[in-house]
Amino acid sequence: MNFQQCRYVEAIAKTGSFSEAAKRLYVTQPNLSSSIKELEEELGVQLFIRSNTGARLTDDGYDFLKYAKRILGEMDLLKQRYQNNYKNSFTLSSHHYDFLAIPLLDIAERFKDDYQHFHLIETTTKKILESVLNFESDLGILYLNDDNRHILERYFKQYNLTFTPLGDFPTRIFLRKGHPLAKQKLIEKSQLKNYKQVRFRQETAGLNFDEDTLDIPKDQAVFYSNDRGTIMNILCGSDAYASGLGIVNSFIKDQIVLIPLKDSEKHTLGFVTNNRKQESAIMQKFITAVKESLKEYNSDS
Repeated sequence: MNFQQCRYVEAIAKTGSFSEAAKRLYVTQPNLSSSIKELEEELGVQLFIRSNTGARLTDDGYDFLKYAKRILGEMDLLKQRYQNNYKNSFTLSSHHYDFLAIPLLDIAERFKDDYQHFHLIETTTKKILESVLNFESDLGILYLNDDNRHILERYFKQYNLTFTPLGDFPTRIFLRKGHPLAKQKLIEKSQLKNYKQVRFRQETAGLNFDEDTLDIPKDQAVFYSNDRGTIMNILCGSDAYASGLGIVNSFIKDQIVLIPLKDSEKHTLGFVTNNRKQESAIMQKFITAVKESLKEYNSDS
């Protein structure tokens, strides 16, 4: 099977005719028919039903075309990548941190002549690592602590990734401003047992590391979401709480309070890069902007 055969299937399906597809593709009909027959024999399925009125896809042909169109679409994108007017893209995968928006806006302005697309993907630990490993993201941002450090450092070594620290931060508890505990300077774990918890959803199988910095007490009710906005809405509309590094610099600070957890361990926030990928100027500038935005939090922690 090759890309040209995928093009042939797409053209025949679109025109409904072998002869019309051959004209559009500038090939002879016998060569087109022969190529499709070879493809069908290789796959062991019939892709088209031929008749005097034309050709139509079988169920197997329709299924094949769905996958083929994805491949052809990626090939078209790859060709566009090297056109003269093409602009680059920058992709960041991260846990759900709102402080990344300002550095991203900063580099978008600095590199607007060469970059058009800027992606901030808030996702799970597993997907962050896979995205960096597979060159889908320029870098990933997550944290290490005593619970995950050993396994993650082994993963970095195994897959030739590098983790670079950005700073150490304690656990902070996220509460609505009218919460019964909102006036406290410190919160103890025992004070949280009677309140519902809100957490970001992670994978339930395979590499599984919570983004949240607290465990789940026995018999505690828990809300899960993979959307930061939903979690903040639950917090603001109830006496539930969430936990995290407490690095917040958006309008959310007007709606919630961030209170340090007593005797909290430190969490090392950092970025993950693929050693097989050369560090670009935009990556360097982005990291510099992130460090600048973290200064006040580093000093508080």
